[in-house]
Amino acid sequence: MKHVWRLGAALGLGCMVVSASLTVVGTQAASAAKSPIVIGYITSETGVASSTFADGPGGAQARIDAVNAKGGVNGHKLVLVSEDDQSSPAQDQTAAQDLVQNKGAFLVINYSPFAFASAKYLQQQGVPVVGSAFDGPEWATQPNTNMFSFAAPASSPINGKYYTYDYTGKFLHAIGVTKYAGLGYGISQSSQNSITAAFASAKPFGISQCYLNQSVPFGGVDFTADTLQMKSAGCNGVTGSFVDASDVALAGAVKHAGIKAKQLYFTGYDENILKNPSAAASFDGAYVSTTVNFTTPNAATSTMMSTLKKYDSGYSGGIPDFGLIGSYLSADLAIKGLSVAGKNPTRSSFITNLRKVGSYNAGGILPSPVTFQHFGTVGMFPKTACSYYAHLQNDKFTIYTGKAICGKRTSYPAT
Repeated sequence: MKHVWRLGAALGLGCMVVSASLTVVGTQAASAAKSPIVIGYITSETGVASSTFADGPGGAQARIDAVNAKGGVNGHKLVLVSEDDQSSPAQDQTAAQDLVQNKGAFLVINYSPFAFASAKYLQQQGVPVVGSAFDGPEWATQPNTNMFSFAAPASSPINGKYYTYDYTGKFLHAIGVTKYAGLGYGISQSSQNSITAAFASAKPFGISQCYLNQSVPFGGVDFTADTLQMKSAGCNGVTGSFVDASDVALAGAVKHAGIKAKQLYFTGYDENILKNPSAAASFDGAYVSTTVNFTTPNAATSTMMSTLKKYDSGYSGGIPDFGLIGSYLSADLAIKGLSVAGKNPTRSSFITNLRKVGSYNAGGILPSPVTFQHFGTVGMFPKTACSYYAHLQNDKFTIYTGKAICGKRTSYPAT
């Protein structure tokens, strides 16, 4: 499924197909005539990852519409061209090739669990890539200096170590977890790494590992065997590094098995959970780590929600999900890159100048800034970082302690 999203009301084009009649900036530089710049976008609109990512195009488009309404970036209007990778690594690469070779994409937003599949091709073509480093190690691994993540690249090994922060362990200790279980997808190295990182963060706080399963099928929803073993091991804490569908299934299975465990997930803090009575019942009591506080939003987050409401017809209000939030932030990062790339940007100037940016927090949305400097080194990880933890209780999310929990940088061996 392929889409070419609207250029924006300012150009009066509505939904359109890029054709020879519209001159756009593709592989080279933007001209003095201020030609529109094509931004490619890839996510999983269908397939096993779609429960989290299907609404992503609307988030990216909303951010682009907002900047187009103000005249674009350095006078250039932006065109978003979206493609569905169908939750498939092979299709992710095909989508990237189509965007670059046939659709004239100047840069690519790849906000998909399968972004790793097209990384080599896009690097070889010198195409800037923006998104979030939740799918694999490529975001901080040479020679991929063309890749920029609005989240620290925790799945990238550096000199034999992975780097993370101890805020997860600090949080788990605070809510009383002492014996901790973790589950990740077998196909996803980053899913597995996030569980290993959670264990590494928890260990200094005296929290032991009671169960581990790093071979869950992507999108899997049967956790009967897992919960039996967790119950037998006496686990009182569990984390799943999954998309929404698997999160809800695991949360329900834990409850059905009678396990009195605190549950922490990385997705699920969204309106979709609240609007589905069955999902809300299964997920009730669970915590979700999040980079954005929608419960008591600051000014920058409120602006993001207003922008989504104004420009994304699929957003009806409430808490955006992981796919929608990340797509908006990815588009914001693309705009940041274009803004520093010069009046007539080239791919090279985009990469070179964005790599010089030492502090980015999406205008105040993120709880702590990231840096794009020091690629492939420990310097990519600030010494401290922060995360919010949302708690679902009685059909309402609240932020634990009402503020972000911050932690120190820590490491563990890459094996």
